[in-house]
Amino acid sequence: MSYRLLERDEAPDPLLPTSSTPTRTTKTLPKWARLLPRGRSRSRWIILALTALFVLAVLNHRALGTWRRDFVYLIRPLWDTPEPPFHIIPHYASPTADDTTGWCALHGWTPRPTDPRTGHGQVKIVDAVLLSSELDMLEIRMREYLPYVTTFVIVEADRTFSGEPKPLYFDQNRFNTIIKGCPGTTIEYHVIRDLQPDQPVGSFDNEIKMRRAVSEVLASLDLPAGSLVIQSDVDEIISWQTLDLLTTCQGFPQTLHLNVKNYRYDFAHPIPDEGYWRPHVYTTQTDHEGVGYYHGRGSNELLAGAGWHCSFCFATLDEMRAKMRGYSHNDRLRDPSLLDTLRSRVCDGRDPFNMWPEAFTFKDIFAQSGRLAKSLVYTDTPSAVQEFPERFAYLLDKGCERPES
Repeated sequence: MSYRLLERDEAPDPLLPTSSTPTRTTKTLPKWARLLPRGRSRSRWIILALTALFVLAVLNHRALGTWRRDFVYLIRPLWDTPEPPFHIIPHYASPTADDTTGWCALHGWTPRPTDPRTGHGQVKIVDAVLLSSELDMLEIRMREYLPYVTTFVIVEADRTFSGEPKPLYFDQNRFNTIIKGCPGTTIEYHVIRDLQPDQPVGSFDNEIKMRRAVSEVLASLDLPAGSLVIQSDVDEIISWQTLDLLTTCQGFPQTLHLNVKNYRYDFAHPIPDEGYWRPHVYTTQTDHEGVGYYHGRGSNELLAGAGWHCSFCFATLDEMRAKMRGYSHNDRLRDPSLLDTLRSRVCDGRDPFNMWPEAFTFKDIFAQSGRLAKSLVYTDTPSAVQEFPERFAYLLDKGCERPES
């Protein structure tokens, strides 16, 4: 047996752990990881598993994006706030007696001087719209606006907002026939041929360019001071009763928003919400004033019960599909199979993109989601729909039967 003498500065190996001796710890692996082989094989398995998850994520990026979008919409009440509240102006019916002073006073306004030729206020009204392919909706709109509107400005392009080529749908003869009974009423039709092709999904560049083109047309009209310019999309229709009020009275704000009731696919599927505020009427303050054509908020004043917003109210399913692919919100089309299953959603009144609504309370989100209750009351619809119910049956109780093309 041999012994080794310790040097003076050399300490013996401790038999028990001390504060200066690090304690060995054993890391606890997840249960799934302990099932894998040990050593390098385990590392290879983990790398393979992570690679597989990455490949699945790439292959299913559309589904993941849709899930993320839906989740954000579903929790909107937690992170978003609605538009600041409007001052809502009650909308009173026209009196049976000739009491325009009292009628205007109910709204806080005063009567206009009357044009003896028309019996209406002495004011010029211009209606300006962008046209894609909504010919029936344009006709319904024009019939509603006569004889109040004196100039219809219609701007159409040979490409969709997404940049795809499209035919020019406007038929001058068809619409000249509609206005022929109103002497002095004109149509200003303009074609835009320089929209940019192959726009990124969700791009608004072409739409902005077309709205600027409308502004240029309005500037060329040399409108007199006090003219009214209706600014709304073609499917946002102001009622003739509202136009009667606006031509009879004066004193409302320069930009007056017009609240319209929301419908989807037809007037049989009203959306249970508070309506749509973006349509508005703008009053020019000076002669030859330039008028910017926009779809945003311009004031805090909102006239209640001013008309209808019939979204995706096309005569055929193919027209709906063309809009889903071609308008600025085409980024909502995450799954191309939605185009093939469109009819079932039209019949139920469900969102064309299977999206949650843009609502700011959970109560409204669930009230406006899924299948819409079908209405069988069509008394509050545009006058042309009431006058020609067979022709526009797809906007009433026959919406589910509309043809493919």
